[in-house]
Amino acid sequence: MRKLIMHYDMDAFYASIEIRDNPKYKDKPIVVAGGVVTTASYPARKFGIHSAMNTLDAKRLCPKLIVLPVNKDKYSKESKLIQELILKITHKVEFIALDEGFVDITDIISKFSSKERFGNIFRKRIYEITGLTCSVGIGPNKLTAKIASDINKPGGQYIFNNEDEFIEFIKDKKIRKLPGVGKQFEKLLNKNNILFVKDIYPFSLKELISKFGESRGGLLYTYSRGIDHREVEFNKATHSIGNENTFRLPLDSEEEISREIDLLFQWSYNRLKKKQFLTKTLSLKVRFTNRETITRSKTRFLPSDDKVVLKEMLDELLISLNLTKGIKLLGVSFSNLENISNRQLTFEKFY
Repeated sequence: MRKLIMHYDMDAFYASIEIRDNPKYKDKPIVVAGGVVTTASYPARKFGIHSAMNTLDAKRLCPKLIVLPVNKDKYSKESKLIQELILKITHKVEFIALDEGFVDITDIISKFSSKERFGNIFRKRIYEITGLTCSVGIGPNKLTAKIASDINKPGGQYIFNNEDEFIEFIKDKKIRKLPGVGKQFEKLLNKNNILFVKDIYPFSLKELISKFGESRGGLLYTYSRGIDHREVEFNKATHSIGNENTFRLPLDSEEEISREIDLLFQWSYNRLKKKQFLTKTLSLKVRFTNRETITRSKTRFLPSDDKVVLKEMLDELLISLNLTKGIKLLGVSFSNLENISNRQLTFEKFY
């Protein structure tokens, strides 16, 4: 039986919970934020506000912006409720964040009259129980399901019945649309006259690997064609690799802070390579002299062990935090790990 995967994504999750609990915020630009924006409501997004943006910058874009504090306990409780609902359908679920996950529906779809019907029932049930909307994508693999769930946000669904339908949709999109193509990689591709996904098709797998390396070249070839053999890892263990350091004297200069973060990154990266893991999530932990502790994370759709890519993720977090003084503890860690051998097995199918 051919695989059928669903990706669900709660719409503006933290902000939607606050709006549900406080109807006065409905249709108003709000963000859930500390020093940086965690989630922006859809009215706020119209001003160009997005997650990981500095809160002060967000307020400059929208002076009437309503900033609400992060209530992680409340959001975690809501997430647990949603996950428990999904687990009543099937245990073949990979929860990748509080507000999203992949569900292998291969074995249960026959109980429903159509994929559309299943998606409609799923979204309706989530809304009835939580009062929150979610977007759904269904496809033959994780890649197609993930991209499908973003097409009709918020509150909608989209279905790719096969790879051909996916190619028809994706071919005229900018190359950045492919997971794993960030700003820097996009610039490199553009220099090679690869502007749109369809610009990949004239190249063979061997040519792409020769130009961009085995990992990135292989993913360009497969993902542009809707090919993705990753399983929904519903029994995946939680792993984390990292280091943190407490300072006897607080760090009070950007130079000191930058040096220590670079060292922590290098130590953690060396452990990642030694244990032969790829990672999706990089986290930065900071404790100030007043004992306030914050943790910020950035997650990729694709796992990587590329040092340049991971350092760019760290730099983006640092830009959003703008750390300058009074630092008592710093930590850098990697999570959402995947063994390199699993990734190699995926690509061996194309040689």
